[in-house]
Amino acid sequence: MEQVEDGLNHIRMLAEEIGKRPAGSAGEARAAAYLCEQLSIWGLKDVGTEPFATCSWDFDRCQLRCQPLGSLPALPVEFSASTPAGGVRGQLTVFENPDDVGGNLEGRIVLVAGGMPTAAPLLDGGAAGLILASSEKHWAWHEIYGSGGPLADVLPMLTVGYGDAVELIRRGVQEVELDISTTIADVTGHNVVATLPGTGDSPQRLNVSGHYDSVPASGGASDNAAGTACALEVIHALSLAPPELTTDLVIFSAEEIGLDGACAYTDSRAAQLETTRLGIYFDGQGDFLGRNNIHVMGQQGLADWVSAAAAEMEYRADVQFHFTGLDQVFLSARGVPTLWFQRSPQLTWHTRHDIVDDISPTAMRASIAAAVGLLRRAAANPDAFPGGIDATQQRQIQDYVANGAPVW
Repeated sequence: MEQVEDGLNHIRMLAEEIGKRPAGSAGEARAAAYLCEQLSIWGLKDVGTEPFATCSWDFDRCQLRCQPLGSLPALPVEFSASTPAGGVRGQLTVFENPDDVGGNLEGRIVLVAGGMPTAAPLLDGGAAGLILASSEKHWAWHEIYGSGGPLADVLPMLTVGYGDAVELIRRGVQEVELDISTTIADVTGHNVVATLPGTGDSPQRLNVSGHYDSVPASGGASDNAAGTACALEVIHALSLAPPELTTDLVIFSAEEIGLDGACAYTDSRAAQLETTRLGIYFDGQGDFLGRNNIHVMGQQGLADWVSAAAAEMEYRADVQFHFTGLDQVFLSARGVPTLWFQRSPQLTWHTRHDIVDDISPTAMRASIAAAVGLLRRAAANPDAFPGGIDATQQRQIQDYVANGAPVW
């Protein structure tokens, strides 16, 4: 495969030097300036940012207190309401399944395992707060909820790690206190864009993308400074020997609060996307121990082509032909076949533990080189795989976008 950089310098800048990068924040602005500077140095054309309206949130504090355990590590659910000054105290009521939540919950703080419950039982029952626990999460995490959800800015909500939730039950804790302070605001987000002109005269194009915003908990090394770094180093490698087809780069913002950046970009680039042959999207990269996944939206023939090319490049990946969410859905909604490069299990995403030290340079280079190889093959022979989107996937994409494109 092609020799490429690992992108760790970009990850350190984004996740450590700049830190958290919610849409519309000072961190987002610093990150966008850094990305534009790098792209300009490499000679990309039409480098800049494109603004769009969105909403964002942040938090000042999030505490879960009880006797005899004291304060437990916790993070607010996205768009959680703030508690009154001094917090809110209530009897702890445990449900082992979200579907079980119900009854008289007046003044109670509900702990739920297994996922987010529907809003009506909590609101109708008079719950004073919500605690989420998941057997798949070792630590507190930012649960993605969405600004349009019925609990957003209405109910104080936080998450705790599975072990801490078990300890609450084991110790027979009867009463807990939540103390949460969040800020929710309408803001302007900025997508970062650039173009690498092709050497041929074909109107067909390629697209490389990722997202650079993060949740407020941390600088988001794997989610998604690593994906941003992959997209940067792919376009960098291509710029050293430009392919026949023009390649567009977009690094989205506002992925973490509802994919607003991707929606705005595809709305403004509809004509350009009509001639885009293939898009490669990065979100979640760099695990030291894990599995490379390429999620394919398009036609089965594209998945077959990707599998054969990956084998030829000796890039071990699980190529899956199925619908997947995230930013690339909006590209495929415009008819663009897309490949989401992802490395699993990504156990740290949306937690304070999503740090640069957990990013593998070897894994980064492998994914970057494989993406470059696929794009060079697509540019040299754009008819090597079928275009368009499978009919079943088209329906799934339309339903997803129509329902407001939830994130996770």
